[in-house]
Amino acid sequence: MRGRHFKSKKNRFIFPLILVLIVGGLGYWLYGNREGLFFATASTTENTTEQSTSTSSYSENETNNNETITSALSAAEYQNLSKDLLAPSGESFDTRLKLENFVGTALIVKNGQIILQQGYGYQDFANQKRNSVASLYQIGSVQKSLTATLIYKQIEAGRLTLDTPLSQFFPQIYGSENITIKQMLHMTSGLALPEIPLSVKNEAEVVNFAVNNAQIKYSGRFFYSPVNYVLLAGILRQITHTSYTQLIQQTFVNQMGLKIIEYPNWYQNSNHTVSYGGKDAADYSQVVTEKNGQFVRELGTGNLAMTTGDLYWYYHQLLSGNLVNPTILNAAWQRETKATYNGGQYDKGLYLRANGMIASQHCMVLISKDGQNAVLLLSNHGNVLNHKTLMNELYQDLTGTIANF
Repeated sequence: MRGRHFKSKKNRFIFPLILVLIVGGLGYWLYGNREGLFFATASTTENTTEQSTSTSSYSENETNNNETITSALSAAEYQNLSKDLLAPSGESFDTRLKLENFVGTALIVKNGQIILQQGYGYQDFANQKRNSVASLYQIGSVQKSLTATLIYKQIEAGRLTLDTPLSQFFPQIYGSENITIKQMLHMTSGLALPEIPLSVKNEAEVVNFAVNNAQIKYSGRFFYSPVNYVLLAGILRQITHTSYTQLIQQTFVNQMGLKIIEYPNWYQNSNHTVSYGGKDAADYSQVVTEKNGQFVRELGTGNLAMTTGDLYWYYHQLLSGNLVNPTILNAAWQRETKATYNGGQYDKGLYLRANGMIASQHCMVLISKDGQNAVLLLSNHGNVLNHKTLMNELYQDLTGTIANF
């Protein structure tokens, strides 16, 4: 009797012990293999102690871009703009971007500190490659700001003035003697142009078509027409005896170190983003392809690709006076009309707004005039109207300033 009681009592202890060992072993196996079991998105950062100290556990074969830094870094250091980063003060912005199903790369700078920079969604869904800080996006019309900067540098060199007439370069354009460089920069020249044909093959053909077909239709008021910047690119070619492509390379790539990709190198770069259409950000079935000649005809106006970090650095250097003499920049940005367009972006008083769209790629910038606060969203997929609302709300949460994107 005593033996049976002892045996029964022993069994009651053995079974729970075995169960504990099984559960514990399974838990240890799951923990050790969690990266292989769970799908990690490019925008996921866990707010745990392990996450904040995990950078030392990466293998030597992994690059810094695969690590997510969890503390703010200075935006005045160019190398910081190529790192994945999510500081505690950026977590609410990260949450909002995820809730809005944003697809692209986001960069948020607060008081001169990067508080968020990372990718969301897919760069190339077919190959399961996710967007990252290295992803390249078409910046569309934001390129006009770079074209304007090239003009400012010619003014700085004494080869142009803001009052130089268009007729000095293209007298065959009717009324060009009454159009100034500044008016072209501000889109107040009144120039208009039929759509440039897709058959154009090079810079010279684009400029020639613009010169032979441009007309003054809206004299004395703001009228947004890309022909102004095609002609400015043509003027740069005449003054420097250098192609626009080479000027971009010399000024922004060689001198500043920016990673700017021009057509047709866009398709050859492993970081170029595939364009996706449709309003549902979870749908990658609609791939948008560019027509032959689409980027060629956008000379000076919309055929450059950049990373989010490099675009911020361009604006940082421009606004800090390192690219153009501030006296020249201030003179160029003085308004002639009530229109706020001032050379590639809109002057909204306390901040600048820049917006570019081409082939389902969307480049959006809101940045304070000192460059210390900024929201940059570069997207290869998504609904434009939703993006505008998102930009306004992110910038207001960041700065307390009511924005109008």
